[in-house]
Amino acid sequence: MISDSKKSAANNQRSVKKKEKSYRKYYVDLNQAVTNSLLSLEAAIKFLNSAIKVNGLKGKLGDSVKVSQTDKKDKQKNTVVVAVDNTMKFSKRYVKYLIKKFLKRESISSYLRVIANGSNGYLVKLFQRNVE
Repeated sequence: MISDSKKSAANNQRSVKKKEKSYRKYYVDLNQAVTNSLLSLEAAIKFLNSAIKVNGLKGKLGDSVKVSQTDKKDKQKNTVVVAVDNTMKFSKRYVKYLIKKFLKRESISSYLRVIANGSNGYLVKLFQRNVE
């Protein structure tokens, strides 16, 4: 009897502790586009906040998705960070799709390309055209 009550008390203590949410982070480096004044970082963040779907609903991110920019002190300036809860199904490809949709909406998709930059990020790069 005594051992059973001790076990249940120990189980209650374990269940009381909440785990901190762990997030997957996807980075989108917009440095070249921002430095050439083709787009603003704030507009990209606003678009991502309104366009990301969570459970089939646009704009209702809640605690499961966070869109922000990197700190000014960070060496990666002009970078958007999309942090997604690990329990949610969310792909890196979806982030690329949304960035390309944003570029098309701003009518600058013909000047910029979205290229993979490592396993968790993209680089928005100026598209070089040969002028003859």
